[in-house]
Amino acid sequence: MVICVITIIVLVITVINYGKINLVLLLRKVYHKAFILIALILIGCSLDAKAQNMVSMASIHPVADTVGISKNELAIRYPALRRFGVSASFYGYSEFHAKVVDNTFATGQMKTQRVSSYFNTPAAHWDNNSLSATVFYTHTSTELKEITGPFGELFSDKNTLDLALNYSRSDKIFDQAIIYSLVARAISDNLNTIRRFNFNGSFSLPLRKDDNTSFSLGLLVLIDPSAPFPVEPIVNYYRKFVPSGLELIVDLPNGVNLKKSVAKNTWLSIGSNQTSYSTFYNHHSGFLDGKVSYNTIELKSGAAFEYLFAKNIIVNVGGGINSFLASRLFKDGENYKRASIRSTNKSSPYLTLGLSLLSF
Repeated sequence: MVICVITIIVLVITVINYGKINLVLLLRKVYHKAFILIALILIGCSLDAKAQNMVSMASIHPVADTVGISKNELAIRYPALRRFGVSASFYGYSEFHAKVVDNTFATGQMKTQRVSSYFNTPAAHWDNNSLSATVFYTHTSTELKEITGPFGELFSDKNTLDLALNYSRSDKIFDQAIIYSLVARAISDNLNTIRRFNFNGSFSLPLRKDDNTSFSLGLLVLIDPSAPFPVEPIVNYYRKFVPSGLELIVDLPNGVNLKKSVAKNTWLSIGSNQTSYSTFYNHHSGFLDGKVSYNTIELKSGAAFEYLFAKNIIVNVGGGINSFLASRLFKDGENYKRASIRSTNKSSPYLTLGLSLLSF
């Protein structure tokens, strides 16, 4: 939070010093010298806030903000914009220390394996509006061992289904382009019951766009009980350095990556990307009697190889260190600050194998 406060103070002082200069014009003028500093500060702010990636990529990067870029090129740059993807992630054991208020509830080691998939529907367009849907599915296998607490070793297999409806509109305000987005999400552990509704709204100001550079700033508002903060910054910066071909992709609150083509249709990327997961349980004993959900916000830092073969199929392999930014268990009606159980989890290695489709 300290970084967030410093950022806000610096921006306020800057605006005061420049007086009558339009903020958008100011950002454009200082852009070349300050974009790296701004990005690094907001990276720290986002990680300090334990940001959740509940905003849809289809809304942050709608067609209105990507004129002149082919769909396949954009999908290669941002994997979440691909039509379909499936991945398997394997994690090493991670020590955890769970507390109820300030009292230890349980300690032990946890290992997780996940199979995740998503499908993005084609967007419908009319005037300056677009509408699409995304379906997410995650199968989570969890093993707990060497437990000290109210239960013994535990093995569980859980499914999570998530349907997101994405709406975006491009407009102008004071002659400045602006993109509004709304996302509604229904999350379930089966096809019969909705366990949680989440909503978010955002706006983004495109400040620069050319062949090798794009830059936009915005704000995200989250209506989500598992979110640490209701408002978070959005920073999207892309720069391709010619002639090296190195690409810098800042895409907050999702992640930051450096990417480079190392051979024909082959890319290497290095960076950090955060993801949130929800797993639902029906527990009927002791302190956890009733419906509960286990929520984590995780940061994967490492490297990944991607290879495009056939026409639209990409395979990837990646690995590194997985860190837990937040790990909490909620009873029905609880939010992030009032979670029944708060856990501190140590980092662990991970390996991910995946396949995705650019388009059909």
